[in-house]
Amino acid sequence: MPVIYGPVLSWRFGRSLGIDLIVKVKTCTFNCVYCQLGKTKRCVSGPEELKEYVRENEVEKELRKYMTKEGLSYIDVVTFSGMGEPTLNPRLGLVVRRVKKLVREKPIVILTNSSLFYRGEIREALLNFDVVVAKLDAGDEKAYRIINRPYKGKPPIEVIIESIAKFRSEYRGRLMIQSMFLHTNFGFTNCRGEHLTRLVEAITKIDPDVVQVDTPYRPGGEKFVVPASLEELREIGESLGEYFNKDRIWIFGVHDKRRPVAGMRISDYEERIFETIKRRPCKLQDLASMLGVNVEIVQRMLERLIERGKVCKIRTYSDEIYYIVKA
Repeated sequence: MPVIYGPVLSWRFGRSLGIDLIVKVKTCTFNCVYCQLGKTKRCVSGPEELKEYVRENEVEKELRKYMTKEGLSYIDVVTFSGMGEPTLNPRLGLVVRRVKKLVREKPIVILTNSSLFYRGEIREALLNFDVVVAKLDAGDEKAYRIINRPYKGKPPIEVIIESIAKFRSEYRGRLMIQSMFLHTNFGFTNCRGEHLTRLVEAITKIDPDVVQVDTPYRPGGEKFVVPASLEELREIGESLGEYFNKDRIWIFGVHDKRRPVAGMRISDYEERIFETIKRRPCKLQDLASMLGVNVEIVQRMLERLIERGKVCKIRTYSDEIYYIVKA
């Protein structure tokens, strides 16, 4: 299974070339209710529990091949993400330093669930990234347990908040906090009330460069999860506006850096589509823009993948159709 995937269109960063350090099955310290990859297949507490993981030589080989074939002119950022929590890879620091030597002019981003920030070696590895996007969905233990469902041995939310704040004092790059705001059909929400208040307090304590106000708009998580509305996200952004300048608050549906990629030289569209969908559910137009081709071409490829039983499509709360890998 390839280590390099995409580029995907990100509302936060534009055209993002992905690096997956987990690859085979979803491996994580959390089992978040909204995860676009679905339920965690392999729950672990730390890097020492991984028997198989991607090495820096594998990443360098694939990245060099991609750069020779496609180039980086269409890429805005290189993002460490994929089939699980990237900080679980014990070679993280070595990998990012190797990547930096190859893609010098492109910012390197990591998307992390923040669960391992309490470990000094993880914070040290993260210092090598230009942008660290740290997830924080809760400011209190109850919301943390309901939303993130941490695996055994993971610290309480207070420790995670303190650890991110400590990293903030050590880090010279751009620290961004990504918070998922959601409802459930059993009455829980972090969009208002005490859970929202505690989360805002935690974010202001950390004082990141950017706060990303997000909601689980892609399918894949638990069926009881209901995304927040754009109006709710705007209201949350306004509450954060009491502590942060407007340009430091990115709201899903308002801030959007996605734009079509034209003229990409891609030799195997079908494989690129499948490898991308495997890591994040996508809409037809997203895939067409990613490849720089018209939707009819992508539609035909998706139909072939559906006929072979590799892909299926589902409809979201907002009545949008996404393509996902068939379980």
